[in-house]
Amino acid sequence: MIAPIVVGVLAGFLSYAYLALRPPPPKVCGSPGGPPVTSPRVKLSDGRHLSYKERGIAKEEAKHKIIVSHGTGDSKDFNLPISEELLKELQIYLLSFDRAGYGESDPNPRRSVKSEAIDIQELADRLQLGPKFSLIGISMGACSVYSCLKYIPHRLSRAALVVPFVNYWWPCFPAKLARESLKKLFVQYQRTFRIAHYAPWLLHLWMSQKWFPSLSILEGNLDGFSRVDVEIIKQSSRVPSDGQEKVRQQGDHESIHRDLIVGFGKWEFDPTDISNPFPDNNEGSVHFWQGCEDKLIPIELNRYLSQQLPWIRYHEFNNQSLKFPNSEKNLNSSETTLYEMVFRKLLGCMGLAKQPTQPTLLTDCSSNSPRIILSDGRILAYRERGVPMNKSNFTVLIVHGFGSSKEMNFEVSQELLEELRIYLVLYDRAGYGESDPNPKRSLKSEASDIEELVDKLQLGPKVYVIGVSLGCYPTWSCLRRIPNRLEGIAFIVPYINYKWSSLPDDLVKNDYRKGLLQWMLRVARYTPGLLHWWLTQKLFPSSTVVEQNPAFYCDKDLEVLKNTPGYQLFTQKRLRKRSVFDSLRRDFIVAFGKWDFDPMDLPDPYPQKERRVHIWQGYEDKVVPVQLQRYVSKKLPWIRYHEVPDGGHLLVYDGAVCEAILRSLLLGEDPPLYSPKLDR
Repeated sequence: MIAPIVVGVLAGFLSYAYLALRPPPPKVCGSPGGPPVTSPRVKLSDGRHLSYKERGIAKEEAKHKIIVSHGTGDSKDFNLPISEELLKELQIYLLSFDRAGYGESDPNPRRSVKSEAIDIQELADRLQLGPKFSLIGISMGACSVYSCLKYIPHRLSRAALVVPFVNYWWPCFPAKLARESLKKLFVQYQRTFRIAHYAPWLLHLWMSQKWFPSLSILEGNLDGFSRVDVEIIKQSSRVPSDGQEKVRQQGDHESIHRDLIVGFGKWEFDPTDISNPFPDNNEGSVHFWQGCEDKLIPIELNRYLSQQLPWIRYHEFNNQSLKFPNSEKNLNSSETTLYEMVFRKLLGCMGLAKQPTQPTLLTDCSSNSPRIILSDGRILAYRERGVPMNKSNFTVLIVHGFGSSKEMNFEVSQELLEELRIYLVLYDRAGYGESDPNPKRSLKSEASDIEELVDKLQLGPKVYVIGVSLGCYPTWSCLRRIPNRLEGIAFIVPYINYKWSSLPDDLVKNDYRKGLLQWMLRVARYTPGLLHWWLTQKLFPSSTVVEQNPAFYCDKDLEVLKNTPGYQLFTQKRLRKRSVFDSLRRDFIVAFGKWDFDPMDLPDPYPQKERRVHIWQGYEDKVVPVQLQRYVSKKLPWIRYHEVPDGGHLLVYDGAVCEAILRSLLLGEDPPLYSPKLDR
């Protein structure tokens, strides 16, 4: 009696499970009982239809023909914020279409990454767009762009990926980076994407059940959006949007679910397998656009991918992030500006078409500082002063010191920079300011960062480098590793590492700085937690004592510390931020740890030319003893040594000294006031 009951219950359960797992049939537009067809459509070779929408000027008169591929939960009717005036100005024919299963386009039960490219090619052929067209993919619509770049690159004239989605299981991503990026998303998104990848047959049930949230963003939940997105969505919700009610009318499975299964499934290719479709850069270009505050598309992964595909021009946009389903209804001026930039750069209307080697630059997420991407995926922020690079006679790179940044003062007037036609670049070293930290910081990495910065900014085969205080150890490293890239060097109050084997004992054994630095080095290396607590606790004075202590600064330096806003970088308030503390600690350890070379063993990098290496030292400097600096200059007679009689450690705050530094380095002038007669 029990057996039949068990069998019946089991059969009932299996029937329920089968029905729950099996998605309902789609409500195909134009079929009996299905939604009506209200938009123009083309018929594809497999019998399916694609619905489309046209904007701009007539395609017969257009100079540029652009196809737009929408994202997940959207359609051809989403409001792309491009004015009719701009479309006319740039002579654009704009074609948006409903991807398979969306809006009024027929579903494709065999949808795949490759089918996305085939649909677009057939759409272009049916509408007679010609042999080539441009393509823009937004969010999940980037899948179409990747597919076209792989399978029909010969049909593309240009392409842009706007906030492109990422598949966390692409083999090109380092496993740790992909795993950490996925964990930044809400747990419900993580589960949904994993199911789409590992168990696509279960996705319909998961998306249909009501016990656990799946993609709440599709239901209007704003928690997954950035602050800027939320403001835009709230403003746009007041204005009705035509056509958006048709997005999922044929069924969620044929639109949303298949999008997730294809996008996050196993691809037939890896994006890094794609070859540059425009090896002759004058033929076309491919662009990445990423929002700095995007909470749905991890910025780290798209940065990494753009680095692996150097032929893609990567752009980050300040305060703009992904607009997901039903949010692009009415768009504000900042969005219009973003998409205008996308169109102008895509079409080469901002002077980029004739600059195929334009460096990869970023607009910083919290300011307007330009940045570059290094080969390991880190970014370096920088700022420029003086005359434009293309009008300069001299290119000078300044390397800041300990606890400083690219915003450091280098007291030289704009008039002098224009007189000598100097292009000045200051950058944030790793972990400082707006540059990414480097947990593997070393002497070699500092020189590598400088060389990559020079290459990315196309500063030429050689540049002048000025190192300030602790920023001189990267400069020494450049002198050791890349002397062929240096036109000339100036060390300003360069610190001394007491671990250099060439320093004589009788010169340093009684120097209190040596014992203090050795003690600090041990604490920084072995007990960083204790050091952080000591520097940030309030019971006993610690870091603040260093800032105003006459034992470390002369009177002139103390005036600078007192009267220069923003210089006090060692305050407890700043050091409480662990990232600031960690960057300072790593910098200190590399600078005062054991080096792989001794500067006193370096040969003259310019044996056939006039001496082009300089040291500038303040006689009153209490941070770096003048006796040690004199010793270095004697050991390296090919260095020009300059001593400022009343100068301390903060020479860069003295306008007269800074002018003398530049004139001496660039013009070979040797001001007698700063050139003491020393017995060599």
